[in-house]
Amino acid sequence: MFNRLASGLRAAGVLSLLALSPLTFAQSTGNAGPAVNTETFQSWEVNCPVNPSDGSCSMTQLVNGADGEPVLRVVVGNPAQLDGSAMTFLVPLGVRLAPGLQLKVDTNEPVGMPYQVCVPQGCRADIPLQPQLLNQLKAGSTATVSIVNPRGQRQDLNVSLMGFSAAKDRVDQN
Repeated sequence: MFNRLASGLRAAGVLSLLALSPLTFAQSTGNAGPAVNTETFQSWEVNCPVNPSDGSCSMTQLVNGADGEPVLRVVVGNPAQLDGSAMTFLVPLGVRLAPGLQLKVDTNEPVGMPYQVCVPQGCRADIPLQPQLLNQLKAGSTATVSIVNPRGQRQDLNVSLMGFSAAKDRVDQN
């Protein structure tokens, strides 16, 4: 049991590296970071550092609420420390942390995940992309991310999967 817990904590730490890598952090805060090349694949943006020593490519989508304000950033990448891909969700501060975040692709079963940390930019939840979930994302049309707002109400945020497969293929080339 302790080995499984330790393994889970190591994976969470590795996923933290994806979410807080200089490339991703610069994107989320608007701060100058490493120079990047940006390509658009329908609803997804792929950012690759000009200098490969600055990290690997990642793909991202910013989801806006009804008022036009950003409510969710989704980042997918291949952290060097993890054997495979990971997906990171950054939501605004003020969400209820205990229920965690839930991801549902089209009509598939939802996957729940806890928040790892809250930073000034928001609260973050990460998940390794196991083959089954990755295949659902590649074949799907919409992913629904459910969070619980400060009033205890569930809020569903739709993430377009248009271009996901092509963007993921581009990320995997690097």
